[in-house]
Amino acid sequence: MKRLSVLLVGGVLAVSTHAVNWSKIPESPTGSIFSLDLDSIESSDINIIDEKSVENITVSIRRTYPAQKDETKVDKEGKEKAIHHSDQQLLISCKDASYYRRAYVNYDANNKVLESWQSEKPILTTKDFKITKPKTISRMLIEQACKTYLTSKTSNVR
Repeated sequence: MKRLSVLLVGGVLAVSTHAVNWSKIPESPTGSIFSLDLDSIESSDINIIDEKSVENITVSIRRTYPAQKDETKVDKEGKEKAIHHSDQQLLISCKDASYYRRAYVNYDANNKVLESWQSEKPILTTKDFKITKPKTISRMLIEQACKTYLTSKTSNVR
């Protein structure tokens, strides 16, 4: 089952690992660098059961940790492994600048997978989403994703 989970997460984030259009967001106070894969932004067909009329989008993001402050995890053998970067897929509601993390994969400096996770929730509600606060990295990521999505949507209409 764990192998299937890793395969599913890998499939969800496959676009992230081959992204060609990363857009960096200003560095966080902790020194992490966040990037948004502009090519991964698309409308989502995932319905939120208590808010049917809202169009949500999906986006892949990457968080690269500062070298001296790499997040450390302990692997199965008990060895510490530093997370170099993490690729994540978010489901975003542009309506209220909220997001739901659908999946993530953490990598070491050699791109070796350290940990992965994919949501198994079959049904989502608005309570599953985290509302971002103004002037935070999370809000900047969401605003950039929504702006990019709306721009591409209106340019495709013409």
